[in-house]
Amino acid sequence: MVHLEEVEDPDLVREQPGPYEGDDNDDEGDYTDTDSCLSSASDLPSSFATTLHESALERIYALKDMIPPSTRRSIAATGSGLYTALKSTALFSGKGLYMLSTGGLMVLVPYMLAVVEEQQIVEMEREQKAREMGSEIISPTGAQGQQGQGGARASL
Repeated sequence: MVHLEEVEDPDLVREQPGPYEGDDNDDEGDYTDTDSCLSSASDLPSSFATTLHESALERIYALKDMIPPSTRRSIAATGSGLYTALKSTALFSGKGLYMLSTGGLMVLVPYMLAVVEEQQIVEMEREQKAREMGSEIISPTGAQGQQGQGGARASL
């Protein structure tokens, strides 16, 4: 069985300094103690605590105390949501581009090879027709001349 024992914090029990009872100026009663939710000197690294003068980094670090915790949380949530949205958009876009490029390569490379091969075949057919046309033009006159010379020799 578990036995729980309440331990009291001495800082919470001791009496805190406040306005004097005879003081009629009650303006300070409207403010609440926000030190518990704001950063303190113990949150800073030890190198900052030892310096007497504020540096620019300490000033920037202290700016978080000027923004209320609820506003800081909403800003952090908005930033986190924006980061998540941008990250998922970038991943989706990258995957989409990868699919399009690989799909394009798978389809276009064989198609381009087929087109080039077809052009080579058409060019070879043209060359063959040109040779046949050239040989027909040369051979009928050349064949008649050779037959005439051959017949003359045979008759001799």
